[in-house]
Amino acid sequence: MNILNFFFPQTIKFPDSKYNKNISVLAYLNSATLMVDGLIESGDIMTQVWSKGIRALLPRSFQPQKVLLLGLAGGCNARLVNRHYPKANITAVEIDPFMVELGKKYFKLGKTKNMEIIIEDALNYANHLKDIDSFDLIMVDCFVGQEIPKKLEDVDFIKKLKKHSRYLLINRLWWYKSKIDTTNFFRSIENHFFFTKTHTRSNVVISIV
Repeated sequence: MNILNFFFPQTIKFPDSKYNKNISVLAYLNSATLMVDGLIESGDIMTQVWSKGIRALLPRSFQPQKVLLLGLAGGCNARLVNRHYPKANITAVEIDPFMVELGKKYFKLGKTKNMEIIIEDALNYANHLKDIDSFDLIMVDCFVGQEIPKKLEDVDFIKKLKKHSRYLLINRLWWYKSKIDTTNFFRSIENHFFFTKTHTRSNVVISIV
């Protein structure tokens, strides 16, 4: 981080990648925020969202050995898992290699321990899971800008993930028109799963049981 960021916020803009557009990093003090098409994808706010999800939806005694992250962006979710579960082995799946580059440069992603990063589409990765593949926890945070790909809202996709994990947490937006989209998503899955949820001002994290 540049020493000037301790005194003056700096917004760094980047060319569009193959998968994302309007990409920028806001660097301030000793922190950074990754914005993609107007949505915060990494930074303190997302750390708070996932931190509340972990505290509210997982048992205090829970100590996962294997964690799967679908959607990595700058990697604040991976660092949070490191902090809460330092012995867990993390598999992180991210479709956009440019997000990984930004994560390593601005979000200390390269210092995350016990993590393997796989550049792949989340659905393709899930479709190639074998019966013996299992995780203690799967965290889903897959956005293209402010939208979640429809294929990742499909009931069969969620069933496949649940088949391979004891706990499944999914992050959704919960503001403006996103409330409608998320409410419709709840309705589409309520006949297939029991789920609980916890809210922040901007997001809702749900736990599929």
